[in-house]
Amino acid sequence: MHAQDNKWLMVINSGQHVRTRLICFPYDGGDPEQFRSWAAGLSDDIELVVLRLPGHGSRLDEVPYDQWAPLINDAFCALKPYLQEPHGFFGHSFGGRLAYEMAKLTQRHYPGQTRHLFISGCRSPDSVQALPHLHSLPAADFRQTLLTRGAAPAEILNNESWMQRFEPVIRSDLKLSELWPDQPAVRLDVPLTALYGSEDSIDTAASMMNWHEYTHREFELIEVAGGHFFVRSQRLRLLQIINTHLGLLSSD
Repeated sequence: MHAQDNKWLMVINSGQHVRTRLICFPYDGGDPEQFRSWAAGLSDDIELVVLRLPGHGSRLDEVPYDQWAPLINDAFCALKPYLQEPHGFFGHSFGGRLAYEMAKLTQRHYPGQTRHLFISGCRSPDSVQALPHLHSLPAADFRQTLLTRGAAPAEILNNESWMQRFEPVIRSDLKLSELWPDQPAVRLDVPLTALYGSEDSIDTAASMMNWHEYTHREFELIEVAGGHFFVRSQRLRLLQIINTHLGLLSSD
């Protein structure tokens, strides 16, 4: 494996010829490093690119974004060198929203280069956000609600010292997720796969099925075993789906 790390990006490939890339966006408060293990499960001709945002992982001490416009602009600028060639996007929860926003911008600036969009555990833009908004709850209620709903990893929520460090970024990401504006639908010229957890009470099948309105191309809605964090427990299943779609495209 060949790895290249910088402030904004983690890039890993097998050392063989790269035909396409998988660009990943972490979930609310997620450490981008959790995607590092995905590289070994991807086909050899698929390069892994993971976005590193302020407040996450190695950038934990930096102030996270709390507005969409600067986040989208800065993420797009960081990813530009990798958007001019064939790629797919994968995002879970908060990352799913960012993946869609990146797909819209990329379609405008580099049409035809986004070959597939994978949206995981993320309501469609026109689905009504559940109330109350979690990001504005008092500390005790915030943590208990996250634990009850499975909206953050239990190992973080049950560790006081970790929560003192992670709570600000989780709140910021949740604020962006919950206040994500319902803009007029931009229908992508990109095949779209939406994935939801069979036991996920946050982003259910009903809240995700309308993603079909956001693409002119093929759409599929796939159930994956698990709760909201099936992205961790069902890694091999997700990689199988991703390899199938991007592998077919990389032979074009």
